Amino acid sequence: MSLKTARPFRILALPLVRLPHGALRVSPPAGAGAAANAASGSSGSSSSSSAGGATANSSTSATQATASAGSTAADAAVAARETPLILYHVQQPAPPVSDGPPPLYQRALDRASGEWIKLGKKEEGTWMRWFFDKGEGLMDKIEFEEWSLKAIHEGQGIKIDKATGKPIGDARVTLLRPGGPAATALGLPPLLPKLHRTLLHRIPYHKKMMRRFIFFTPLTWPFAIIPILPNFPLFYVLWRAWSHYKAWRGATYIEALLKGGVITEEDSEVLGKVYAAAHEAKGKAEAEKVDKAAAAKAEEVAAAATDSPYPGLMITKAQLPALVAEFELSDGEVVDVGRAIEQADHRAKDAEKKLEAK
Repeated sequence: MSLKTARPFRILALPLVRLPHGALRVSPPAGAGAAANAASGSSGSSSSSSAGGATANSSTSATQATASAGSTAADAAVAARETPLILYHVQQPAPPVSDGPPPLYQRALDRASGEWIKLGKKEEGTWMRWFFDKGEGLMDKIEFEEWSLKAIHEGQGIKIDKATGKPIGDARVTLLRPGGPAATALGLPPLLPKLHRTLLHRIPYHKKMMRRFIFFTPLTWPFAIIPILPNFPLFYVLWRAWSHYKAWRGATYIEALLKGGVITEEDSEVLGKVYAAAHEAKGKAEAEKVDKAAAAKAEEVAAAATDSPYPGLMITKAQLPALVAEFELSDGEVVDVGRAIEQADHRAKDAEKKLEAK
């Protein structure tokens, strides 16, 4: 019987969806701008002659049409290579036995997380399942980017020198992106710069929100006057402050690893197969949807369209079992990835509605 190998330190780059938007603002081709200026000057110099003016106007119209066509092509090119919404899911190795047991607060959090997940496995209709569903509905409103960052354990796998801020040792972290034929279909650019930009946005954001929730803590003290009910507002504010603190520290830790040059980007054939299966399943679902829509009533088709996932979704919950089998996702990680997929679906649908409303 072969021994199970330890899980490596890696980051799974999971593309979710390209958010729909209007025409992208791109700079027009330099040649088109120069030609437009030349045509404008030619038009001004020949204004004394009606024939010359007609020629200049014709030239200007042609130039503008050419520039417009070039701008449209540039818009399409930029949209095609735009980086989609991505979940950067960090997987860290288990701490070595030599480090001793984890801190007391971490053990308490792990125990609470495990008990919470058990509530989700209760039968429908029980009060425990009702309580779990209500809590999950509240937590689902928190951005998946925050969930992924707060799950990072600072210093686990690779430690950071507090004096220099640089990683200690020669360990490496692999950023896995879909490889194989799926890489061509997804059209992903290099993802390390995208990761860095995400961290540069998230670090000050979570630090600011942590301070804001701490500032509002005294405002919840009057609720303690009510002796019957627990002070839920205080618990929520403290939990959100802690959540933002963990996300801030997790983002700072990954940024230190990125600056230290220990994160390398690689194509993953296994991850590519997961996305290829998602693409094939989406094609079959679209074909079946067309066949059913031809025989269904218009009202039924419209109702089904509102419940169906966004067509541009790159991965669905149907691929979660494959991710669990190939990358050893825990129960908590499955919840985080599933939450990210749902939020990506909702964000894409909301963006599409805003475009239609314009």
